[in-house]
Amino acid sequence: MNADTTKMERWMSVLLYAFGLLLITEWLRPVEKLTDTGDILIFVVFVVLSLLLHYFRIHWIVRFILVSAFILIAIQFFYSSVPFMTFKWLTGDLLDLTANFSNVYAGKWEMLSNPFRTLLFFVLLWLVTYLVHYWVTVRRNIFLLYMLTVIFISVLDTFTPYDGDAAIVRIIIIGFSMLGVLAMLRLSIQERFVFSGGPFKKWIFMLSGMILLSALVGFSAPKFSPKWPDPVPFIVSYSDKVTGNDDDSDSLDKRVGYDEDDSSLGGSIEPDNTVVFYNTATTGHYWKVENKDIYTGKGWVGVDAMEEYIMLSNGQDLTGIEELEVPEVLQTKEMNTTVNMLESYSHILHPQSGYLKRIEAENVDWFKYYKNTDKYLTEKQNSKSPITKEYDLVYEMPRYDLAELRKVTEQDETMDALMENNTQLPEGLPARIYDLANELTVNENNWYDKAKAIENHFDGPEFRYSKEDIPYPGDNQDYVDQFLFETQIGYCDNYSTAMVILLRAANIPARWVKGYTEGERSIYKGESAYKVTNNNAHSWVEVYFSELGWVPFEPTKGFNGPTEFYNSDLNTQNTEKTEPAAKEIVKQNETQTRERQDTPEKDSGSTKVNALLNQKTMLGWSAAILLSITILVAVGYLYRRKWLPFVYILRSKKISGPYFVQAYELLLKQLSRAGVGRPDGQTLREYAAYVDAVYETESMRKMTERYEMMIYRGNLEEGEWEHFRSSWETLMKKTSS
Repeated sequence: MNADTTKMERWMSVLLYAFGLLLITEWLRPVEKLTDTGDILIFVVFVVLSLLLHYFRIHWIVRFILVSAFILIAIQFFYSSVPFMTFKWLTGDLLDLTANFSNVYAGKWEMLSNPFRTLLFFVLLWLVTYLVHYWVTVRRNIFLLYMLTVIFISVLDTFTPYDGDAAIVRIIIIGFSMLGVLAMLRLSIQERFVFSGGPFKKWIFMLSGMILLSALVGFSAPKFSPKWPDPVPFIVSYSDKVTGNDDDSDSLDKRVGYDEDDSSLGGSIEPDNTVVFYNTATTGHYWKVENKDIYTGKGWVGVDAMEEYIMLSNGQDLTGIEELEVPEVLQTKEMNTTVNMLESYSHILHPQSGYLKRIEAENVDWFKYYKNTDKYLTEKQNSKSPITKEYDLVYEMPRYDLAELRKVTEQDETMDALMENNTQLPEGLPARIYDLANELTVNENNWYDKAKAIENHFDGPEFRYSKEDIPYPGDNQDYVDQFLFETQIGYCDNYSTAMVILLRAANIPARWVKGYTEGERSIYKGESAYKVTNNNAHSWVEVYFSELGWVPFEPTKGFNGPTEFYNSDLNTQNTEKTEPAAKEIVKQNETQTRERQDTPEKDSGSTKVNALLNQKTMLGWSAAILLSITILVAVGYLYRRKWLPFVYILRSKKISGPYFVQAYELLLKQLSRAGVGRPDGQTLREYAAYVDAVYETESMRKMTERYEMMIYRGNLEEGEWEHFRSSWETLMKKTSS
């Protein structure tokens, strides 16, 4: 090998070390994002130092001293206020080290100090740099580290808030570069090929062109939407089933999402980001499933007379149906959308406050419209409710005139049955609920202003939005009374139910509505669409106004309902949001996205901070555990020649029949792992003599002679394994030393 080839190989080794450094950096980036680690620069510097010491083959004692000194100085710099040169910090570090080892032995992982955790992280990085050195200089193959990096980043991108898009692109570029450099290195060594200036430049040019072309194709090629559903909610739900957390017991938290049973409200709820449906509406609005009329003191139940329904055929023009007719005084805008269901439900989602004009669905013959619950269900000839995955809606979205709303001060002669159903209250409702309703509405002279006074009551500082630590009412306690006067903390069900009951206590017809908020803008099948998840499950309030119909209100703190209002008395076309301070809401909406989940835009400071800290801690521990497991697996694979012989020996003790040939071939593989591999062109007998010389035995020669007789002469294996078992085990153990 000439001097030019040697020089080129040296530069290639440098490049491989650089690629290893870049891969390790990709492992460190999520640590900064997912944990409270302030800066990863000190760890990057440590990795560079360790790789340099490996590259220049510094004696291991000197290497140990330098690396240890770096770690001590770094820990002292970050965590100690004692001057370094006084060495007084050393006593404190030794005490801290002793205490932390005691915590490790006792399994008190949460008690480990930050300096000790930092020390452990440095040690892990040290092991990783040795692995890179081994793969570069001995194996000439860094593919395992590359694949581990891809898996690590992919897992974090899937299961944590870490965005791995840019990291994946960087890793792909690093991977192609490594493949090219390693291919050139193998050619120069195995084929004794000398890369002069011309061929070398051509190789680099082709490699760079391939990487650039791949990157351009990857960015410009059309991207298909995911074919599989998001696995995270499934894994979480499956783990809940395994651990028993899916029990419906009141003592356990519920998961957010649509549920037909609302008879027992209360309790905390867990988030669920499972996508329920996509819709192509041009503007976002709430989506309704049904309403409930009867309040029991603990929750809501539907009207018993479910037989009161209207049959609607698939694709029928609904204009002219009295129950679905748009009131004459309303201004409306026609809209259409396609709903693509990812979850399986037999109901049809329809727009909040909207008036459907046509429903066209696949796999459906007709629809049942239940008037009392304002719910649409799918039907087929066999009378079963089929599951439809896609349907088109045409509907009218109204705008409400405040002047017309304020004209309604009492019920008219057509509202007797409606008032009976929608002013229902349970017997024994606490008197202070009636008192509060009267106190809030006594100064207003129309139903709209009374409804707004009750709605605005929940904007008070005493009320707080939260999904955590929400109690169930006691056996003799009313759900609304508990929320209004005791806890004053809750989510949409608490706020909406409380507003309905206060309205009914003021003798204003109101009903409890459940469905979904509008979701967030996304892409589905290559088109712009709103993505609605279980986290968007929501409940709100509808109030009936004579000649205007049911009008939605949004009492939940932190939510802004999308219903549009205008005031004809002011002769203006400006819309007014369903909030008291319209100008302020519009200003806020200019700086906010249209996403509305069942999570307030402004939560209380302490709850939000604590939640973020807990999440950050969990993510940090998850990332650290994942990194530790990955490194341990890699170390185990790297040092498999140390422990595999004992696995083979243990397994062989359970075998009593012919096993000599298999045992001999296992020995050959193990010798190769131990660095005593058989060179090409060498006979088995020559190789056996070489092995015996290395390990100072004669066992290999004897086993080889017997192996050749059995392979080439076809001699049967009769008692050979029992005869050579001891020699085989001795050699296997020696290869692990």
